[in-house]
Amino acid sequence: MPELTVAAFNLHWGVDMRARPYDPMDACLALDADVLVLPESWRPHGRTAFVDELAERTGAVVHDVPFMSDRDPWRPRHLEPPPGPSGACGLAMLSRLPVRSFTTVPLPKPAGDVVARRYAIVAEVEVDGRGVAIGGLHASHRLWGSLPQLRILDRELTARGLPSAIVGDCNMWGPPISVVLRDRVRAVRGRTWPAWRPHSQIDHIWIDDGLAVVDAGVGGETGSDHRPIRARLRVR
Repeated sequence: MPELTVAAFNLHWGVDMRARPYDPMDACLALDADVLVLPESWRPHGRTAFVDELAERTGAVVHDVPFMSDRDPWRPRHLEPPPGPSGACGLAMLSRLPVRSFTTVPLPKPAGDVVARRYAIVAEVEVDGRGVAIGGLHASHRLWGSLPQLRILDRELTARGLPSAIVGDCNMWGPPISVVLRDRVRAVRGRTWPAWRPHSQIDHIWIDDGLAVVDAGVGGETGSDHRPIRARLRVR
């Protein structure tokens, strides 16, 4: 049966918690992902971004959507932008599999979210000629915000009638998510946040019954405050 590897890694704008730049390239390459979801990806205005360099290195295509600029007054105080030119923080998805389509899905804004507008990205990819839908997101940090956003993405994927996975920083623990995503299971189990001494799993890969887990795991500590996750999946 055909297989693919999906992964997620919250980049934290490419800086550590002290606003010092770090290089996420090796960590991303080590994931060896066919489809990679990168929350908090940084794109300098009018310049090449890290995700462009990563796509060139891996032979992938990239689709990204901005959430907020470093000029926005509501930027989280703990999230300092990288030194250098101004830019925007958002969500990126890379695929080295053939892509049938990329779709940007608006998500509702919960009260108190510092991000004015969040989006999910849905990629329909081909795995040995078979279609698979991957939904990437960075859900709200508000406890009451992430579950409605996950529900909307789940409906978007289910409507496509393809084997599918929800991948990314869900900002929520597994048990509450399982109540919303009743027809999905967790492909990865392991603590992902904070990276230096993780006590919670808030980064997830949720698959439907069109996919099965071959192997999965959580990566090591990097400069980000999240640890990366990956799963090798078989298309049933």
